[in-house]
Amino acid sequence: MKEHLDEDHMIRFPFSSKRKRMSTVLNNVPEAKPGYNKRLMVKGASEIVKNSCDKYLDENGKVQNMNDGMKQNLDTIINDYARQALRTICLAYKDISPNECGPNHDLP
Repeated sequence: MKEHLDEDHMIRFPFSSKRKRMSTVLNNVPEAKPGYNKRLMVKGASEIVKNSCDKYLDENGKVQNMNDGMKQNLDTIINDYARQALRTICLAYKDISPNECGPNHDLP
């Protein structure tokens, strides 16, 4: 199920327990790719969102490639919180290109 919003928020895909995440495609994002100003914002279960990422922002805000060491570090943190009966959520974004991700928002 998707919902069309105003001109700054193109489409929202509400949270569902099946997907374990929610997403919004933002329009008119000035920092997005030149020539196409749309950004996909995702919020959801850390293990689900993390597995969709191939990059991350470091403590200085610089984009880094997601390597196995970082994935293991994140898994350790997620599992440590889970053992304390705490849930974690992950926030992610991607500047998208025309026709990327498809109409049903199937992320790789």
